[in-house]
Amino acid sequence: MASAADFKAWAQQDLVIPLGDRTFTVRPPSVDDAGKLLACAVRGEVVLGIVKGPIPDEVQEVLDSIEPGEHPALGDTYQEMVDAKLSPVTIDRFAYYAIFYWARGEEYADRLARILFTPRDIAGDASAEGGGDRPKD
Repeated sequence: MASAADFKAWAQQDLVIPLGDRTFTVRPPSVDDAGKLLACAVRGEVVLGIVKGPIPDEVQEVLDSIEPGEHPALGDTYQEMVDAKLSPVTIDRFAYYAIFYWARGEEYADRLARILFTPRDIAGDASAEGGGDRPKD
């Protein structure tokens, strides 16, 4: 008898990152990487001012255990991106996105990425909000 449960729908799916004519596929983090990934998310939220610091000692211990060259959010896809000659800034942005994608979900990662990485006219934003260089009268 077939199961009524759709286990495939419940499983965490790959993160697919289309970029130009390439597509990078990031597998969900392993059990070993999940704790490191969550620690990265905590650090990211503290650094960005989303939550107040400091980073708890237990979280810092997990962060300190991440070896050079280890990429819990991107996994093996990190090296694919390096081999594709993506800029370090682009790879870092994808890593930030992947951290929050895996830790908080797609919607949260999308909103944060728009805030962090969408180019904007800072001077235009300030004058549109009445925040030009002049002091208020």
